[in-house]
Amino acid sequence: MIELLLLLYIVVYCPLIIYVYSSLLKKYEDPKYHRADIPDRFQPFRRTDYKNWNKLEIYFGAIVLLPLRLIFVLGSLFAFAFVFFVTTKDFKLENPWPANRYKFLRSPLQFLARAYLFFSGFYQIKQRVVKYSDYDQDYVQTQINDLSQPSIIVSNHVSWYDTITYVFKYLPSFVSKDTVKEYPVFGWITTNLKSIFVERENANNRRQVMVDILNRVNLINQGHLFPPVLIFPEGTTSNGNYILSFKKGAFEPLQPVKICCLKYSPRRFSVAMDCIGIYATTLLSLVQWKNELEIIEFDGLYDPAYLKLEQYPEEKRWEIYAEKVKDIMSKCLGLEKTNSGYREEYDYEVEILGEKKKKSTQNNMKQANQVEDKQKVD
Repeated sequence: MIELLLLLYIVVYCPLIIYVYSSLLKKYEDPKYHRADIPDRFQPFRRTDYKNWNKLEIYFGAIVLLPLRLIFVLGSLFAFAFVFFVTTKDFKLENPWPANRYKFLRSPLQFLARAYLFFSGFYQIKQRVVKYSDYDQDYVQTQINDLSQPSIIVSNHVSWYDTITYVFKYLPSFVSKDTVKEYPVFGWITTNLKSIFVERENANNRRQVMVDILNRVNLINQGHLFPPVLIFPEGTTSNGNYILSFKKGAFEPLQPVKICCLKYSPRRFSVAMDCIGIYATTLLSLVQWKNELEIIEFDGLYDPAYLKLEQYPEEKRWEIYAEKVKDIMSKCLGLEKTNSGYREEYDYEVEILGEKKKKSTQNNMKQANQVEDKQKVD
């Protein structure tokens, strides 16, 4: 049996995996993925670390490290799904967690999420707590700051590993793009975490998502046992060197939020999911010997009451709140702020990378942009 496995490894696995990674590296050798002579609005989505990629490490990791990591990563993932299935069986997603089930499932699920990260190369995850006043000198702490249970958590968005990290940290629900539901296993897990899904190209759906977020926040504030809603207000990922424009979903309710920041050390290959997608990010991160991550958690909740938002027009209040949080995040991470977002990412992929989009996606995106432009004018 061992001889057969060894033969398959040498004859089948090694040639196949070398072909896969050779094709991957050849694809991203194309200068269009990391060219610098592009408009400023596209810079947050440009791959900046290609020259640091170590091909020897990549091939060595693919041949030696990847098989072991895949076994343990998939093992922890399916163990997570099994525990989740057992503890949520015959349970309606629209209902709050029963207290006894939540206590039973929380610790093992968070442990398995941490195991997934460990087997993905995140051997150590640094964690530190900072104060809001460290990055907003005018901030005046209020009583709400000391509440331990947030209804909304906001964070910068760099990689799909962000999601696993926050499952380990908070076991929250997510506001996520609707295509995540189609991911094998991950889609089922995200759905059962009571996540709220948004069709990014559908303006009508985005308005409904606002309503869903507000309803969930109200239920949490009323004491119902729902997980906190984690929102990436940027709405998409960058190359990790910028804080993108913020969407209104996390801020329109004008509720106190918990601010967290994720900081990945790029090493050779950066796990930032800018223009290369989830599959390439996963394949290349799994063969890197070590991936590094720091979770920066702000102490307590950030209360927007001190901003005195009532003195501003109602339609401007969320923007002022969002800009203040964005400023805090950019200072904490030492990153540049930009007004680029999902629209610019879409245009970058079409205009610079030459990617072809489905006609239905193009039409929906055009309609959503028209609605968004009209709202800005109004």
